Amino acid sequence: MDRTPVMTADFIAKNLSLTHTQYFGFDSQGHSSPLLSATTAVTLAVSSFVYNIDSEVTTEVNIKAKSHSKPLLAQAQKCAVRKLLYQLIFERMKDWVFTYIQTNGVNLLKTNGLKLLENRYPYRLLPFNYYVCFTHSVNKIACAIHSDKVIGIDLEANPVSMKVAERYYTPQEKHWLSQLDTDFLPQALKLLWMLKEASIKHSTASSPHLLSGLKEDKLMAAQELLPVFTKERNIKTPEQIYCYQDWANLEKSTTYVYIAAESLVAIW
Repeated sequence: MDRTPVMTADFIAKNLSLTHTQYFGFDSQGHSSPLLSATTAVTLAVSSFVYNIDSEVTTEVNIKAKSHSKPLLAQAQKCAVRKLLYQLIFERMKDWVFTYIQTNGVNLLKTNGLKLLENRYPYRLLPFNYYVCFTHSVNKIACAIHSDKVIGIDLEANPVSMKVAERYYTPQEKHWLSQLDTDFLPQALKLLWMLKEASIKHSTASSPHLLSGLKEDKLMAAQELLPVFTKERNIKTPEQIYCYQDWANLEKSTTYVYIAAESLVAIW
């Protein structure tokens, strides 16, 4: 008899826990900013998750070995990023949450005091109307909140292969990769992929445009963000965070942030 438990949303939520959570804050130009600062426009959280089935901790290692793992992993990822979102919003507003509750009569200490509008992209978080973006890779997850702009993020836990590059990267990007020292090639391959994925979310592209979005050239941003090129530009931080603003559109800039240690890119 198959004794595999039914993986309902409630079951996943009950058995899932987040670990190694880190929080980041940025001003509108992409510079690191204290999470609770008034100048912080973007807050971001990165975490890993584990979940327990029959008292056995399940991680990304043995998930891959299970035949039923893909639907289970997808449900766990969906639950985990939303759990992380609520942790992030409470961390962001912990100094003024009680004032907000008293003034507005909304009990934010209960998750039903917050509402995620996710019927279409970009996601919005009520009652603040913040922009929200999620990303996940195996059991690593991240979420980001921007106070007034659409934001796109992507992280990758696994390497990106040259086979992927041959299929999706532009000739200019592939030429650049061929000129890099082999020590930087794996990071550059992954950085370009994350830039493409995050850009699709930032541009609010729908699924029919996914392929064209992956083939959009992101060479300039990658060159600006990769540490081998930025190490002499004095924008590196102890956390290995790199930022770049693109002013190709004179009416508004596009901000890129690369958290190298977390293999994560954010664009707004």
